Amino acid sequence: MYPAKPVVPIPSTKARATYVELLRKDSGAQSERERSDGPSECPTDGVREDREIMDELLSMGMVREDTSSPSHFVAVEPGIVEARIGALLRSSALTMLEEARNLTDLLRPLIVDSRHTAGPQGSESIVRIQGKAAISAIVNESVQQSTSELFTAQPGGGRPKATLEQIRQQTAELLDRGVEVRTLYQHTAWHDGPTREYVTEMTSLGAQVRTLDEFFDRLIIVDRSMAFVPADTERDQAVIIREPAVVRFLTEVFERNWQRAKPFQGSRTPNESSHISAVLRETIIRCLIHGDSDNAIAKRIGLSTRAYATHLAKLKADLKAESRFQLGYRLGQLAGGGAAPEAGETAGV
Repeated sequence: MYPAKPVVPIPSTKARATYVELLRKDSGAQSERERSDGPSECPTDGVREDREIMDELLSMGMVREDTSSPSHFVAVEPGIVEARIGALLRSSALTMLEEARNLTDLLRPLIVDSRHTAGPQGSESIVRIQGKAAISAIVNESVQQSTSELFTAQPGGGRPKATLEQIRQQTAELLDRGVEVRTLYQHTAWHDGPTREYVTEMTSLGAQVRTLDEFFDRLIIVDRSMAFVPADTERDQAVIIREPAVVRFLTEVFERNWQRAKPFQGSRTPNESSHISAVLRETIIRCLIHGDSDNAIAKRIGLSTRAYATHLAKLKADLKAESRFQLGYRLGQLAGGGAAPEAGETAGV
């Protein structure tokens, strides 16, 4: 058993209300003294102090006894209260974080053993979780407990800078423990600065990253024994899969995509940029000829609809098309004639 830790005092609702009332009385009395240049009634006159509440506030240093009237109390300045209690709370939070890390280190070997020894009946093979916060917490916990391999497929092109900052330390710690980390992005990640910086740093530590020119859904596989997949298009729900046959199938899907993907180490040469741009452009053209909607095309290649609109406008300008319909018609003609616009014509797509 862990030794009991002192609980950081948090004022109750009634105690907070009483403290605020005392502060207001004190402020009003101070203003009255300034106007009259003479003594005024005690700051807490009119406040009915419940002895239990006042004892609570006294124990937390939020009030002190009025030396001129021992039966009354004066509110301590809020900045002093915040400094004292805030320091205790921050210290307690750091202690709890350290204990959480220690608990993870203690239980990680046992968790690994249980994964290898428990059969499908040992725990539910498929579990649905709801809410982005819950999904994030469970995924992070499972990733932290990874001991050998972590495979992730992250669609949508470049990832938000805030997200990369959140996973930077976690990924570095996994690599430091010898965990094999492999990540799949879409080709558009090559054009995202924060993602390139993150990939450069992580690959220097031993991570492997590749990109594909096609859409795939989000997938996380931990130690080939647990997988996470979205359960809806909004990604407000996810499914945890522990069924060995299904996890094995998903791992094989990841491996096949990995073999077809292009290695990505963050930096890019002019030739690599041109190649990626040409591949994206060809994908856009194929989708347009196929009749896909703009939203579907943007999702497929991992671009925001705004960024995709910019590329579409450039393609229309290169082919002198005034509308999307006209663009589709001309692309269809070129495809039927066996010709396509030169890659260099839209080198920024």
